[in-house]
Amino acid sequence: MSKNIRRIVIAGAAVVVLALAFVLLKYVFPEKEIIIEETPVPTEAPIHYLLRRSGDEVSGITFHYEDGDEFVIQAQKQDNGSYRFTATPEDSFFGYNGSRFRSMMFTISSISATSVIEEDPKDLGVYGLDDPQFALTVSFTDGSSTTVFIGNETPILNYYYANTDQDNTVYTIGGYLTGLMTRRPHEYLAIDSFPTYEDSDLYEYLVHFILTRRDGVNIEVVLDKDLSMEGNITSSAYMMLQPFVSPCTSETIEELLDVLGTLSLEKIAGNITSVDELHEYGLDQPARLFLEDTFGNSLELAIGITRDDKAIAAIARQYDAFIAGETDYLTILEYTETNYDWINTNYMNLQIRTPWVINIHNVDAVIYDFDGDIYEMLLYEFDDVTGSGINVVRTCSHLNGKDVGETNTKRIYSRTLNFRQVSSVSPDTTYEEAFSSSITIRLKDGTERFMSFHKINERQYACMLDGNVEYYIYASNLSTLRTALDRAMDDREVSLVYER
Repeated sequence: MSKNIRRIVIAGAAVVVLALAFVLLKYVFPEKEIIIEETPVPTEAPIHYLLRRSGDEVSGITFHYEDGDEFVIQAQKQDNGSYRFTATPEDSFFGYNGSRFRSMMFTISSISATSVIEEDPKDLGVYGLDDPQFALTVSFTDGSSTTVFIGNETPILNYYYANTDQDNTVYTIGGYLTGLMTRRPHEYLAIDSFPTYEDSDLYEYLVHFILTRRDGVNIEVVLDKDLSMEGNITSSAYMMLQPFVSPCTSETIEELLDVLGTLSLEKIAGNITSVDELHEYGLDQPARLFLEDTFGNSLELAIGITRDDKAIAAIARQYDAFIAGETDYLTILEYTETNYDWINTNYMNLQIRTPWVINIHNVDAVIYDFDGDIYEMLLYEFDDVTGSGINVVRTCSHLNGKDVGETNTKRIYSRTLNFRQVSSVSPDTTYEEAFSSSITIRLKDGTERFMSFHKINERQYACMLDGNVEYYIYASNLSTLRTALDRAMDDREVSLVYER
């Protein structure tokens, strides 16, 4: 047998062996079948609707209240796409907020249920739907309408049973939606409001406020942006006009503005119709709040009591009309309690308290003595005309013979008066009998005022005015004054803002 034949026979035998092995594995030891399970696909729960229309199809809403009252809103779409609303009964004082009507119209055009409870119920009384506590009729532009009835609250709190006049099925709906549907007319009123400001915007835009305490004391403060108000002797950003005319400390006023600027209406609580009810809300002897910003927005409230963490209030113009018998109801409002943290404000804490206030136009000269270093400022006035053609009187000075312009003269003089009374000197306070510094103001009528400073410690001086010691001041008041004088002598501008 040749070598080639032998190779062919061996190869053929190998093929036969492999074929037999394949047959044995396939049929004697068959593969175990692998079953591939299908992944289940979740099915969405069906959404059930009591009412499903477009907001643009709504032409009117009628609220049927349990006490028999009704409130009707009619909507007419204008050519420009906006809506014109009429409401019955009309409000005789504020009128209604049209944007709230529109929001309600689009909200109740489609009402979804949280679940279906029973189809074709045998007894609606089980659900309180035989005598519903509320009903809402929605009318549409095609002339059709649907009435939704609200029954009892379900065992799961804040859900309610409901049905409609379109089918005989009981559903449940959520408490939030129920609350919207059952609103009373006063919740749609166009109540006066005020912008809510934050941070530095508040200090820039809130320019005027009046706090009237329950004892009748008015605290009135205005923002003096250009430092032009008469009596603003300390270059303060704020001036008090009531109960006294006085500059105010910016830090204290801004703390107060942080409270006033967060004022926002939380809830319209309802109406009262008799002045005898005022006492219940603390409005028989109210406090008052007036706010005004630079854009002309304003708000004035009569402030009642605080209860259940809510501050009671009423719009002041309506309150005054109610007291005068010019309107037959008063709308009660609720704000958060912290909105009225100002209610017991002491005006003394807002003032820059200074021992003397002397009009610069009455002054002939001021002599400063700092431990023997003398500065003599001789004031003079002259008539001038501004670039706008306004006649004014300019006040300038000669400081130790050096000409000083009006700006530096007035800023030095402001610091001359800015010795804030930190506190009273008690009888047991020890201070040096000899004064270390003094200021003499010589008036045009020939009289003089004399203030001397007697050291208590490194930070404080007893302030003696015309021979009487009543208050003490901080040493920084003297140092800022001397700095101003030195800057003027060096032909530098005296800064407007400085640390007190």
